[in-house]
Amino acid sequence: MTSTNINPLDIPEIRSMVGQYLDQSDLARCSRVCKSWQASFVPLVWSTTSVVPEIYSSGRNPPLEAFIRYNHYIKDLYLDIDAPEDYRVAPCPNLLKLRIHIMPIYLKKEPVDIVQVVIAPYDQLRRLTILSTYVDSQCVIWEPVHYHNLTELELYRLEIEPAGTTAFWVLCAQLESLKIEKVSIAELPARSITFDRLQHLDLELESQNPMKRQLDWITQCPNLTSLDWYCRTDIDGEPTSRFMSRFVPGTWPHLRELSLAGVEFTDAQLAKVIGAMQDLKSLTVNACKVGSCFLKALRRHHSQTLISLDTTSCEVLTRSFVPGILTSFPHLEKLYVRPVMCEDIIDSPPWVCEHSLKLLYIGFLVTPNQDAEYHQQVFKRISRLTNLEEIQLVRGPRGTSTLDFTLENGLEHLATWKRFEIFSLFTHTSRFSARDVEWMINNWKNLKRVQGTLHPDKKDECVAMFQAAGIEYWS
Repeated sequence: MTSTNINPLDIPEIRSMVGQYLDQSDLARCSRVCKSWQASFVPLVWSTTSVVPEIYSSGRNPPLEAFIRYNHYIKDLYLDIDAPEDYRVAPCPNLLKLRIHIMPIYLKKEPVDIVQVVIAPYDQLRRLTILSTYVDSQCVIWEPVHYHNLTELELYRLEIEPAGTTAFWVLCAQLESLKIEKVSIAELPARSITFDRLQHLDLELESQNPMKRQLDWITQCPNLTSLDWYCRTDIDGEPTSRFMSRFVPGTWPHLRELSLAGVEFTDAQLAKVIGAMQDLKSLTVNACKVGSCFLKALRRHHSQTLISLDTTSCEVLTRSFVPGILTSFPHLEKLYVRPVMCEDIIDSPPWVCEHSLKLLYIGFLVTPNQDAEYHQQVFKRISRLTNLEEIQLVRGPRGTSTLDFTLENGLEHLATWKRFEIFSLFTHTSRFSARDVEWMINNWKNLKRVQGTLHPDKKDECVAMFQAAGIEYWS
């Protein structure tokens, strides 16, 4: 029996899989190796393509002849509406995602019907993104007949005037994903319209749309699995009890990811909101008060499912809040919290997320009377986070000091961080020395990036050491 050695890269399917992890320049180089590689990599080169106005392109636009020749490979196209017309009228028969950028200066010199000029040829389009600083209903036609295969829509900085609202909401009723950021809509949908297909909603309307009407609309989306809502208005004088009554169990039975911003809930109110949900995996709350009521509701309803929690922009009412999180959620992978006192970390019960936590955004506050031995205890405690991949250290309130990650304080205990990749120092000036950097390079073998502020007296030497070891430094 003879054995045949096969190079995996001789298999087209393997080449295509490898190509998914390469950037455009590497893909282009691979496509020039031989004919078989060309057949595998050219479709990937053209899969995602951008076309911008000539004044901005600086040679980045693909040659028109090549664009026409290979446009059947294009599945994701970024197109500036002021790009050369020859590119705009060349159809891409297999296009699935279209991102359109509209400059106000273009609208002033030549009003454009986006549907007829750009969108109409792509009846197979599944995802549409429109970015602008001003678009009115004369420029975008929302009749669903133009978008019968569309399932995802993203809008940025648009204005939808009364003449276009009815058609727009009818279109939205067929979507699975809708993202609206800084959009002005003349009228919110009638209560008779339901959005049964909508699963992902990312909502940030301008302030003329009252909060209670926004919430009414969200309750018309019963099958949401993720909701990111930034409310830019006040409660408009509506009684808090009436407002909170909308958050009842069963309203969104499939919701697993929730982000709330712009609504200043109290601890008790936020607990009621969380209590109306079941089995959340990801939760972000902004400008709220978080304390024992909120934590109790989290434990009761989401202890076995919560993977990501972000309360960095909230007022923490009790020092036991962060330790309570660490001791309550065994599957937690990402935690973003405000700085905590070192003694609260040292004295807390065992952390149930020691082996699950991958990202930690935190600061460790120290007091002047704490000695190095005390700092050692902090490092010993966090050394148990054996699967941590990223830490983001932040500064505490004005007049406080935070723990420095140095060998003098106990850095050597963190040799257990075998998967550690990203070390960030946001608004925190680190004082580690060349000796500390050498230790990091030798013990954190997977370290890829250090970012933040280094002490000016030691920055040049430390940055040079990181770069020599192949570790990126971002200031």
